[in-house]
Amino acid sequence: MIMKNILLFIKDFELGSKVSSACVDYEMNVEFCDENTSPDDFANESILAIIDLDEDVFFSVGLVSELKRHELKIIGSLKELKAKDLKKLKSAGCDLILSKSSLVKNLPSVISELL
Repeated sequence: MIMKNILLFIKDFELGSKVSSACVDYEMNVEFCDENTSPDDFANESILAIIDLDEDVFFSVGLVSELKRHELKIIGSLKELKAKDLKKLKSAGCDLILSKSSLVKNLPSVISELL
């Protein structure tokens, strides 16, 4: 069986550790990405992207829509959920936007729901 990849667009070390640990527990490969990662580099097995939208370099409708073009499910996380941002990111292709605390706590159920 081929393990599926989850792309993490997270720079915060603590958040990245918690999220990657939850993904590995779910038997998923984790690949950390940064602003220089080319969408063409995504493994064909990539199925989900988790984006820390509090990072300026990742808070981008362009990034979200580019990931969506590669047919990935997208989970965004923000400290504060603002209606204006939520609407913009949802229309760009975010499948789900959660608060940071909710993301880590609910990741296993969110992954099983989306995949």
